[in-house]
Amino acid sequence: MRALLPLGLVFCFVMSASVHADCAYPDSDRGTAPDWLCGVDEFEGAGLLAVGDKSRMPSISLQNRLAGKAAMTAVVAKILAHAAAKLQAELPNSVVLVVPTAVDWSRVARFKGISVLDKVSSPQRHLYVLAGVKPELQAAMMATARREVLAENKALIIKTLGQSAWRQLNATTVKPTGGAE
Repeated sequence: MRALLPLGLVFCFVMSASVHADCAYPDSDRGTAPDWLCGVDEFEGAGLLAVGDKSRMPSISLQNRLAGKAAMTAVVAKILAHAAAKLQAELPNSVVLVVPTAVDWSRVARFKGISVLDKVSSPQRHLYVLAGVKPELQAAMMATARREVLAENKALIIKTLGQSAWRQLNATTVKPTGGAE
C-alpha cells in the first residue's frame, strides 16, 4: 500500500499540472504568455476584445503601430459582425445583410474609443496587442456599427423592403450621447 502512495502522488501531480497548464506563446515554448493571449475572452474593465500581432520588424515603432492597427481592425470587425447579426434578426429572411469590411481604415477611425489594453512581446520578439472597448463606450460603438451596416446595405433594404422600411430602420438607430463617436 505504501508503495502505491508515491505513484498516486505522481499521478495527481501530472493531472493537476495539465489542468493548470501555463499559457504558452503561439510562436515559442519559452516563457509564459498572459491569459488573454490564450483565448480568455475577458479583461477587467473592457469588452469586445481582439488581439493583433506582428512579427519582428526592423523598427519597433512600426511593429507596434501595425500590431495595434491589426488589433483595432479586429475589434471593429467583431463589432460590425455583432451589429449585423442583431439587425439581421429584425429583418425578414429575404434580406441577407452584407457585413461591412473592417479593413477600411477610414471606417475603423469612426469607432472612437477603442483602447489598446495590453501589449506583450514573445521570446521570439513577436508583438501581441490586446485592444477592446470600455463598458461605458460599448453602446456608442454598437450604434456606430449599426449605422455602418445600414449604410452598406441601404440599396438592398430599399429594393427589398421599400423606402419606408429603410426610414424606420434608420430612425431606430440610436445616436451616441457623449464623446464616443
